[in-house]
Amino acid sequence: MDRLEAHGMFDAREDRSALPADFTVEGADVWPAAATAAVELAAMATWALLASQRQLLGLAAAADKDQAKLLRDAIARLVKMNEWLAPIIKVDTYRVTNRLTGSELTILSSDVGSSYGPTPDFVLCDEVTHWQNAELWDSLFSSAAKRANCLIVVISNAGFGEGESWQWKLREAARQEAGWYFHRLDGPKASWITEDRLEEQRRLLPPIAFNRLWLNQWSSGSGDALDGRLIDDAITLDGPTTQIEDGWLYVAGVDLGISRDASAVVVVAKHVGWLEEKTKRKIRTSTQRAMIDAGVIEAEDETEETWHPGTGRLKVCEVRRWKPEGGRRVSVTEVEKTIQRLHSRYHLSEVAVYPWKAELLCERLDASGVPIRQVPFSGGNLRTMAMAVLEAFNEGLIDLYEHPHLIPDLRKLRVVERANGVRLQPPKSTAADGHGDCGTSLSLAMLSARTHSHTPNRVQHDLICYP
Repeated sequence: MDRLEAHGMFDAREDRSALPADFTVEGADVWPAAATAAVELAAMATWALLASQRQLLGLAAAADKDQAKLLRDAIARLVKMNEWLAPIIKVDTYRVTNRLTGSELTILSSDVGSSYGPTPDFVLCDEVTHWQNAELWDSLFSSAAKRANCLIVVISNAGFGEGESWQWKLREAARQEAGWYFHRLDGPKASWITEDRLEEQRRLLPPIAFNRLWLNQWSSGSGDALDGRLIDDAITLDGPTTQIEDGWLYVAGVDLGISRDASAVVVVAKHVGWLEEKTKRKIRTSTQRAMIDAGVIEAEDETEETWHPGTGRLKVCEVRRWKPEGGRRVSVTEVEKTIQRLHSRYHLSEVAVYPWKAELLCERLDASGVPIRQVPFSGGNLRTMAMAVLEAFNEGLIDLYEHPHLIPDLRKLRVVERANGVRLQPPKSTAADGHGDCGTSLSLAMLSARTHSHTPNRVQHDLICYP
C-alpha cells in the first residue's frame, strides 16, 4: 500500500472526515478530458480489492467496450508496475480478482441485464456523459440501494444537453444532494498539458468540442463535432450529381446494417485536377496528304499538354439508404447491386467499407471489379476519419445537398476523446433516425478521398491548326 500512496494515486478528501462513520458515501467527480479518469478509477478499484479484510463485490461500468477496456488495462498496468501486487491481484478480460480474499470487480459496458442481479459493495461509473441511455445507470443505482453501505463513484467529463439530458439532471442532483460529494475541475490541471498543446487542440477542434473536452463546459446541443452554421454554409448543391465531370475523383463509403441499423452508401467527389491533351492536326494540301498516304513523308502532328490543378474541394454526389422495416432485414443483394450501378456511373476509384457484417459483400463486390477497401474501426482509422470531416467543414472545403438523413446525422456527431486521439461518435440508433449510418458512410468516403493515391485525369481534344 505504501508504494501505491507514494505514486500519489490516493488523495484523501479533506471534508470527508466530517461525515458520520456509518454514512453511505457517494461521490461524483467531473473532469476535463485530459485528466486520467481511468487511472483514478483503476487505483480506487485496486485499493478496494486489496485492502478490504472481507470479501467485496464491485461493479465498474463504462460507455462501451473500448472504454471498459481502458479501465481493465489501467488496472493491469498498475499491477505490472507494482510487482508485489501480481501474486494477489488477477486481471482477466472483464474481471479483476483478489486471489486471497475472493474480492471481485466485474467490468460492464452496455449489458444492462447482467447488472440487475448483484448487490455490490461499490460501483464505479466511468464517463456517464457518453452513456447512450439511462438504463444501465438505473440498474446500477437500484442495485447499490440494496446494500446499506454501498459506495458509488462517478467520474466523467462535461457532456451534452445542458439543462435537458438525463446526465445533466443526474449531475445536478449529485451536486445538490447532501448524500453526495461533488467535485469539479474547471480546466486541465495536469502538469504535462503544455500551453502549446492546448493551443493546438484549440485550433484543430470545433470551439464547442474544445470547451467541453478541455474547459469542462457542458454543451447545450446533442452534438459538438460541427458547428451548425458550418453545415448550413456547406449546403450549396441543388441535389445529387447526374454525371461525372473532368478533374474529379470519385469514391464511396459504405456502412452496412441488416436487422437493427440502416445501411447507407455515400458517394463523394474530390477535385484533383486534370491534364488536358490537345493534338494539333495541321491542315495539309492534297499533295501532302497523298505523300503521307504513300508513306513518302510522315504526319507531324503535335500534342500540347495543359495542366489544370485541383482545388481539393469535396462534394457529396449521392446518398443511398436502406432501412429495415416491418421485421424485414435490409437486402444485401440490393445494396450490392446499387454499389455496382454507382461504380458504373462514377468510375469509383475506391469504395471504403466498414467490414463488420460486410465481409461477404466485400468479397462479391471485389470479384465483380469494384475497388474495395475494408476499413476496420481501429484507433488510427477513426482518428483519420474524424480529422478528415472536421478539417473539411472547418475550412469550408465541402459542398452538400439537403438530405433528410445525412444532414441530421452531421448535426448530431460528437467528438469523443480516447487514449489514441479524438474520434467522431454517431447518435444512438433509434427507429426514427438510425445510428448515424449516413454520417458514418460520409466519414468513410472522406477517409478514402484523403488517403487514396491517384493520378490526374487525362482529357484529350483535337486542335486543328494551319501549317
